[in-house]
Amino acid sequence: MEIDPIHVLYDNLVADITPIAFEELCFEVVKGYAEKEKLSDFQITHNKKIPVNDGTYQIDVYAEFTALGVKHKTIIECKRQSHPIKREVVVVLAGKVRSLGAQKGILISTCGFQKGAIQYAKQYGIALLQIINEQVMHIQNSTQMPNVEQQKIMLEYRKRLPQHCVMEWDLEFDYPSIEAYPTEAMKNRAKEEVKMLFFK
Repeated sequence: MEIDPIHVLYDNLVADITPIAFEELCFEVVKGYAEKEKLSDFQITHNKKIPVNDGTYQIDVYAEFTALGVKHKTIIECKRQSHPIKREVVVVLAGKVRSLGAQKGILISTCGFQKGAIQYAKQYGIALLQIINEQVMHIQNSTQMPNVEQQKIMLEYRKRLPQHCVMEWDLEFDYPSIEAYPTEAMKNRAKEEVKMLFFK
């Protein structure tokens, strides 16, 4: 299924987060995937500087792991922006991948990708991901391609809930594990509204 290159669903949804905090979030997301997939010899670094023949590159998130008996190097660029990523940004990342002899480049954005960026990424094997609130949307070159309809439903559900939630502290586990707000009634009302919207 062809994804809308401008991602109209998310044009106005930019995470309320600083660029550095977004890089740290991407770091944790990549680390989470590595744990889930049990990658061998996995190592990950935030804000790594790598000197090569044509200069020193600053990499937002750099990861290495072993697969098929071979060490794989992955460069992850994190773009916290209020507009879709342009083709030129993907071109720069592909250049870094070549210069550093990496096996993979991943670009993670808050606000989607323009059509030219997606086309270039497809041609050169750059993976494109978008983080929207609690969701990771895989746009290109991924084993988890997005289900656009499910993304629409989840977005509409989240829009109907309060912006913030309140967690009750569980004293036994010393952890905020019980959600006190929004209430179950609020969640159920949001679910019913979304059902009416999508399943008339």
